[in-house]
Amino acid sequence: MLDGKIFYGVVVQGLQNGRKFGFPTANVKLDDENDIGNGVFAVEVFVKGEKYKGMMYSGTRPTLGLSEKSIEIHIFDFSNDIYGEKISFTVEKKISKEQKFEDTEELKKNIKHYKEEILKYFLCEK
Repeated sequence: MLDGKIFYGVVVQGLQNGRKFGFPTANVKLDDENDIGNGVFAVEVFVKGEKYKGMMYSGTRPTLGLSEKSIEIHIFDFSNDIYGEKISFTVEKKISKEQKFEDTEELKKNIKHYKEEILKYFLCEK
């Protein structure tokens, strides 16, 4: 379904929640209405011709009480300001379905776990 498909979008200003949780994200507004589905995914991200590994969340952020769909990518080993930049990404593997956690501490614990799982996935992929 998503294998090999390249998604394109522009990095837009978000609510800064990822940064507050220790996982800054690039919030992506897709160029078209492709439905990625909801959940956590391992992704490869292309920024200014460079390839990075990352962790993407696509969904409504139910733990935070939000309902608007968001696509947020935490790019590993990356700290550049890319607001307004056009990026692309491919979904490599779905890690988890969208979930509502008890509180933000539980959410942060799970984000950390997802990151570890995705890093292991990319190490074993080679």
